[in-house]
Amino acid sequence: MIFPMPLTLRWIGESEYDRLAAVRHQCYGAGPSTLDRFRKTIELDTRGKPGDYLIAERDGIDVGTTTSFALRLWIRGGCVPCQGVAYVGTVKTHRRGGKNAERGIASQIMAESIKKARERGDVVSALMPFRASFYSHFGYGLAERRTDWTLPLSVLPTGDFDGFHFVTPADHAAIVALRQRECEQGQCNIERSIEGWKTYRNLTMPRYDGLEAVDRPNPTGPALGWIFFIETKEDDKTHLRVLDQSWDSPDALKRQLHFLASLKDQYSVAHLTLPGDLQLNRLLKEDQLAHRSVEHACANATLLTRMQIRILDHKRLLEAMKLPAGTNGKLTLAIHECESNVSKFRIEITDGRIAVSPAGESPDLECSDVTWASLVSADISASDALKLNLIKAASSPALRLLNTFSEGPAPFCQEYF
Repeated sequence: MIFPMPLTLRWIGESEYDRLAAVRHQCYGAGPSTLDRFRKTIELDTRGKPGDYLIAERDGIDVGTTTSFALRLWIRGGCVPCQGVAYVGTVKTHRRGGKNAERGIASQIMAESIKKARERGDVVSALMPFRASFYSHFGYGLAERRTDWTLPLSVLPTGDFDGFHFVTPADHAAIVALRQRECEQGQCNIERSIEGWKTYRNLTMPRYDGLEAVDRPNPTGPALGWIFFIETKEDDKTHLRVLDQSWDSPDALKRQLHFLASLKDQYSVAHLTLPGDLQLNRLLKEDQLAHRSVEHACANATLLTRMQIRILDHKRLLEAMKLPAGTNGKLTLAIHECESNVSKFRIEITDGRIAVSPAGESPDLECSDVTWASLVSADISASDALKLNLIKAASSPALRLLNTFSEGPAPFCQEYF
């Protein structure tokens, strides 16, 4: 019997980008005509650097790939280096490609991706999965709550939006500053770097052929809001779909709604995706989310989960975070990692700042790395996790202390990778 050669995993440089495009095409492409699009995407996505792209090879054939972006994630007012995992794929002819006792191709690619993140000093690894249950095997837990809103324009509030205008290059720096302010105040948001903005303007915007407007009443002052939207046809109606937006206050969000409401003669419905804890219906003329079929216009909301994260360095992550002022306490945690080891450490919180040290005593709380990722990102509270039997808690004080991690905004990431 002839056994196949082991899988070779190699991080490549710029000279092999044509090869990378071919592998991505064999993973995701619909036909020969799409190959050029994959090559152009690599060229225009300036977030990626030589060494960020992996190709898996077996018996002289390229069988899989992934990408490891160097990003920065904001969590609880702290910023940590974050790996952005993207384009994890096995070519269509080699799916479920584990041989005998060997792990599958995608599984080996993911193990190599996590190894690279650790070597690079990333504190968190993040991805936006095709199927979350696959990535939970590698310690990734849900860390984002989003709501897709479908809004008849007739239910939007009307009012002032003076200062809105279509974006010019003179507005770009103010928009970048607005997004950065919003990112730093959010939870589990990933910065859009200068390279990310170049990619967005050179790749994403042309692909969707949309329009962008900015709320900037003072032409030399800060941007209060920003919106990028496209027009679509659905059921013989013209819809407006917001693909990206920022605002720096509740008033700025209302002004965006006023702007959209003014377009009711051109569009029938608007679609927005907002943080999962933002009850947008409270700002609408009709605040009902209908529980049955109705004849009048009302909003519809669909809850989504998207980003998952894996915590790679518990100490650096926790010590970067800022819990609510006045939070004090101690507890010992035991995190069961997917590699079968247990990370045990003690946290001491003094006025909202966390210090982490090794621990030998029995833990106050135990959970898997998947659940821990959701707890620390505020995707679920400790109390709710206990109700679902996702954690073991030895004491009520420990549970109450860990609940402070879920106070504040729900996790929501505006950057896509």
